[in-house]
Parts: sequence; structure tokens; C-alpha cells
Amino acid sequence: MPGDWGIQGADIIKIMNKRAILLISSLQIIVFGLVLSAACIAPAVTATEVEDGIYSQVNKLRQDTGLTVLARDPDLDGLARQFSASELSKGVEEATELHYLLHNSWWVSYTGGSPRLVEGTAQEQTEYCFDNSDLGEAMLRSEARATGVGVAVVGNKVYYTQVFDVLNGASGNGEPVRLSENAQASDVSWQQVKEFVMNDDTNAHLYITDSFVCADFAALLHNRAEAAGIKTAYVSIEFAEGPAHALNAFNTTDRGLVYVDCTGPGFQSPTFGDGSGGQAIYAEYDKVAYVVVGRAYGLITLDKATSFNYGFYEQWMRQWDDYEAKVDLYNHGSLTYKERQVLRNQIEVLRAILGDYCWEPLGIVTSVNVHW
Repeated sequence: MPGDWGIQGADIIKIMNKRAILLISSLQIIVFGLVLSAACIAPAVTATEVEDGIYSQVNKLRQDTGLTVLARDPDLDGLARQFSASELSKGVEEATELHYLLHNSWWVSYTGGSPRLVEGTAQEQTEYCFDNSDLGEAMLRSEARATGVGVAVVGNKVYYTQVFDVLNGASGNGEPVRLSENAQASDVSWQQVKEFVMNDDTNAHLYITDSFVCADFAALLHNRAEAAGIKTAYVSIEFAEGPAHALNAFNTTDRGLVYVDCTGPGFQSPTFGDGSGGQAIYAEYDKVAYVVVGRAYGLITLDKATSFNYGFYEQWMRQWDDYEAKVDLYNHGSLTYKERQVLRNQIEVLRAILGDYCWEPLGIVTSVNVHW
């Protein structure tokens, strides 16, 4: 029995040795395979590197189609990152400039664990946008000059946002608002702005619903002023009630920021004073706008506006109320001849200051977006 056990033991040892060799060989193959697999996996990159890659890829596509390269705007970067980090929150969109700027936003969900950003992610996401008709159109808007990109990893999703310095607004016929920029345009004096606006005929166009609306007036004046070398902003105003409104702004060298509203007849009619004597009076639709959040949107005819702070507008409206009250008293009150003469002189002084008509306020301003 012992001898048999010895022979069997030796055989068992040989068999175990063979198994050990096979096991070691298998482990070597597995380890070698893991090394090869690891070498094939693209190295991880940061969200910032993906943002830079998307920016570069989009510019390459624009160059390939003959468009200008977009500048990188830190403010737009911040806006894009904020939106992505919020998981594309509607609240963030409505509370920031995003609601009037053109932007692409999308997200990718990962079901196999935490998202992994790699070297090819930027190209993959850019190609995805380019192949999508709506997203691709935004990337290739010819009037765009700057952009910002934001990438955020939240849970098992990656959120992507690209913001463009293009207004996400529509003209009266439903087409996008198109603004032409002049790199050589600069700020000028108020007198130069005034002369340009008064000689321009944008205000002579008719306001026609579904055809030519306030956005068209603001875009037309913007593009003409830029072409004339005057730096101009397109401004979007929102009210507590009713639709939004568009106008322009100029950062004058001597009087600071001045809002100008050239919306023509058909949108709002002026209120004529009773001192007109029944004569037909031509109304001038070039107006200075007085814009303060939380206050009524005020307007004064361009050639009558001598100050641009809101206090001046409030004083102006008080004078207009006083003017109308005096005219009513003159026409219907029981006055002596001398009282009528004194009152008439007061009316003439006010009429010289105020003109023959005024513009009623449009509504309470809730937000002001100035797009240079």
C-alpha cells in the first residue's frame, strides 16, 4: 500500500505541476490581453479640454464652408457652463441672456457607469450637431462672430452647450433677425447719432403685423448705423404684460447710453394736444426711449429730448399733464380776459418745450437685454 500511494502521489504532483504551468500561462495571456486592451482605450480628458475641442472643431467646419472663424468669448463660456451645470434648466434659460441668444444644447446619457470624456469626444459631439439640421444651422450662422462652450458631467449624463452671439429672435415674417456688424464702427457723439437717425428713413416704414414689426425696425436701424460706422446695439425689452419690444441703443461719447426707438406708424399713435387748433400735424416717429426696469417704458420725440435720465422723462410727463390741463381750462373755463391772456402765454411756453404731441408709455419694463 505505501508503494502504491507513493506512485500515485508522484503522479498527482506531476499533474498539479502541469495544471500550475497551464494556469500561469493562462494568467500571462489574460494580463497581456488587459495590457493590449488598456492601450486601445483613449486616455481620459477634462471637460475644459472637450470644450476647447468643440470650439476648434466648429471653427474648422465653418472654415470648410467659407465662413469666418468664431472668437472665444469668456462671458459666453460662463453662460454655456452655467446652463450645462443646471442640466439645461428652463429657469436658468429664462433668467439669463440665453433666452434671447442663439444656442445649441444637448445631453448624452451613459448607462454603463460614470461618463468618460476621451480625446474623441469633442469631434464626436461636433459631428452629432453638424448632422442635426437645427443644431447644424446654428453652428453655421453667417452673422455669428463669437461663441462660448460649456460641458458639465452630472450623474450619468454629460451636458453640452454652445452659445453664439446671435439673437434668437424672429422678424415679422418669421425669419431670424439678421444683424450686420462693422468691425470699424465706433462710438460717436450724441449730435452725430441724432443727425444720423433724423436723416435715416427707418421710421417711415409701416409697422405691419406678421410682416414688418419692431424687431425689423431695430435690425434695420442697427445695420444702417453700423454700415455708417456708428456702433449700435439691438435691444430687447420685456414688459410685465403684453409682447416684448425691440429698439436700439448708442453708447455716445458725450452723453453716455441713449436708447432710440424708431418704430414707425401702425404700432403706436401719438397723443395730440388740444392746442393744435384742429390743424393736421405731422408726427415724427424717431424717439428717445427711457428704459428702467420696474418703471414705465417712456418715449419723447427725438428733437425734444434734451436729457436722457428717467427723471427728465417724469418731469416731461408732468409738464404735459399741466399743458393739457391749462388748454382745457383755456377752452372751457370761466376766465377774465386778463386771466385768459396770462394762461395763453403759459400754454405757448409749454407748447414750445413739449411740441404738439406726446407718446404714451408702453408698459412696465421687467428686463432689458442689450446686444452689441
